[in-house]
Amino acid sequence: MKVGITLPVQHPFDSTEQILPAYEAMGADSYWAPDHILGIFHPGLWSDIPLSDLAKDPDAFYDPFVYGGRISALTKKPYGVSVTDSTRRRAPDLARTALTLNDLLPGGFILGIGSGEAESLLPFGYPFERPVSVLEECLSELRSLFDHGHMPTNKVGRMGLPLELEGKRKPPIWVAGHGPRMLRLTGEYGDGWLPAWWMSPEEYGQKYAVVVEHAEAAGRPSPEASLLNFIIFAESLERAEEMFDKQPLGKLFGLFAMGSIWEANGLEHPLGNDSNGFIDVIIHGLNPDDLRDLAPTIPFDMVTQVIFIGNADELGRQFEPYSRAGLEHIVLANLTGVVGGMDEIMARAMELPQLMSVLREL
Repeated sequence: MKVGITLPVQHPFDSTEQILPAYEAMGADSYWAPDHILGIFHPGLWSDIPLSDLAKDPDAFYDPFVYGGRISALTKKPYGVSVTDSTRRRAPDLARTALTLNDLLPGGFILGIGSGEAESLLPFGYPFERPVSVLEECLSELRSLFDHGHMPTNKVGRMGLPLELEGKRKPPIWVAGHGPRMLRLTGEYGDGWLPAWWMSPEEYGQKYAVVVEHAEAAGRPSPEASLLNFIIFAESLERAEEMFDKQPLGKLFGLFAMGSIWEANGLEHPLGNDSNGFIDVIIHGLNPDDLRDLAPTIPFDMVTQVIFIGNADELGRQFEPYSRAGLEHIVLANLTGVVGGMDEIMARAMELPQLMSVLREL
């Protein structure tokens, strides 16, 4: 299995310059950056979360495309965005940007794209009524631009940048598909599948089979099977539960679980149990005092349905059934320190290379 790593795409850039050489030494297969304007922590609670020792503002995200140009001097590995959306960035500009980065980055560029999330759209005046329809149009245009060099219905709209470079493939499109329509679009247009919500290994395998079926029907190769997941290293899963109980603000990750998971735990999601979790939660719009009261009531088991938690061996056992279900290229977003802070980060420093070794054997 290939192992990708999400980079610290936040101000200041020093954090990237410090950590990237370590990732290079570990032999990461790819690097990734989210396209977020707002983060996943409420700024009114940030000072009480141990990770705040490392960053002044939880929302200080760099533009991942500009950031990608900057790291072109630091690595020869592929770099991807995980993921942008088709509301803020339309196909012609996305294509030009992707072709530019594919040229500038020694390892090439991967364009991860999805239908978007409320947090990066609604607070900034972007529409969010028909996100999948907007994405379908964008994917059709991107596929035409990358495969033929022009727009689907207007050949005047063309790309002058080379679509393929010597020794490099054209920029692959990885789609963050989850629901039935998104899985169809992944198969029809995508070169890779990059889901980001937690799902069971069985569900992962079933959904990937649907993606492959749609790809075959469209006469396209099966997209590379990936999975973007959030991980927290701990001495053990049991020890992690004790730490989350002592620092319960970390349990607010449970807000990003779907309302159906809240209902199964006998709880009511603040947005109602019809909430889609990651898609529609804008944590900044919730009252921080209410969140502080809510956090201790969230079961730890529900947090583990959003984040993979444990030591390297435990995480390897958690990911092994995903490998059997078809996972080929995992993307790790390391959130260690959400509980325990810098002490926990230092104590778990060797867990990531150990996990990478385990994953490569799957």
